[in-house]
Amino acid sequence: MKNVSRLLIMAALIAAFALPAFAQDTTAAQCTADADAMNALYQKFLANYKGTPDQQKTASDTGHEYLTKYGNCPDEASKKIATFIQNWVSKYDVAYRNYACTDAVNKKDYAGAFQACQVILNAEPDNLDTLLLLSAAGLSNAASQNPNKGLYAQTVTVSRHAADLLESGKTPSEWKLFPNRDEALGFLDYTQGVVLFDSSPADAAAAFQKAAQSNSKYKREPSTYTYLGTIYEKELAKLIDEYKAAFPPGQPIPDEKKAQYDQMFAQITKVQYRILDAYARAASYMNADPKADAARKKAVMDKVTAYYKATHNDKDDGLPQYVANVTSTPLMLPGQEPTPPPTTPATTTTTGTDGNGAKPASTPPPATKPPVSKSAPATRGATGH
Repeated sequence: MKNVSRLLIMAALIAAFALPAFAQDTTAAQCTADADAMNALYQKFLANYKGTPDQQKTASDTGHEYLTKYGNCPDEASKKIATFIQNWVSKYDVAYRNYACTDAVNKKDYAGAFQACQVILNAEPDNLDTLLLLSAAGLSNAASQNPNKGLYAQTVTVSRHAADLLESGKTPSEWKLFPNRDEALGFLDYTQGVVLFDSSPADAAAAFQKAAQSNSKYKREPSTYTYLGTIYEKELAKLIDEYKAAFPPGQPIPDEKKAQYDQMFAQITKVQYRILDAYARAASYMNADPKADAARKKAVMDKVTAYYKATHNDKDDGLPQYVANVTSTPLMLPGQEPTPPPTTPATTTTTGTDGNGAKPASTPPPATKPPVSKSAPATRGATGH
């Protein structure tokens, strides 16, 4: 309806949405007795429903009041009026709730967006357009200067549900936020990784791994891999702590513990391979981007160099070629790391080295939290995804 579209220029939002009207039981005698009041309400509705946004809001309130009081009047004339009013207020309510949701996202009122958009999801739990919009709002919130972490759990919920719907074959009414299904799925995986990064690193890693293997731009997004590298570094730090507790530096390693030592040393080396793979991919994609931040590139490349040397006998021979070619190989996943070379068998009690004088590399200085992709869509009308 032409007039309904004018709601999109409203200047203010109401605090709560009107619920569908339930008409009270009204007898024919009551309808006849209230004929003047009925007519007054109807005339008030007619005077406003084609007017300004404020007038249309008045028409909606009046229409709901009319339907509540007189929606069940049995005569044919009253039934036609009630049907006409019901059709109009139904369209109005849908248009208004959609506007309120989108408007809150556009204004970066993320808490308000989740509240307003939830009205839609309460009525339509599988509304993919709204789920995608809220997922975008959730990532934009996470990327903001002062993110509202109280919205993270809701962001995970809506993004996972959106991904499930897309994977089941459902599509949004229009591809506005993203150009296609693959881009949407990559974005949803990346979003889950970002908001789960602090609270559930294992789940975040799984999400980033999916984004890295997707057919979306997030496969080529450097922060996908710096996030992964940082999560793997936390895993490495824990392994090194366990190693040091089991084999304190300078203390002899009894022969009966050599197998345990070898196993722990090998696992540390495997995680270092995985960290190297992640940071090298970030470096490779940064090198391909002429707009990449120079300081960020250097920080990532420092990481690559440290882990490359740690897994290549403290040498950097072949490092440039490794970085250049890494994206042509499959992403290294847990359990798919190369088998580390065996340590030299100990024939006597040894100290905390591998027999070649090498020790597990300690974790390089921790990286700052990788930046969220700044190109994440924030509104239903965003492009480039």
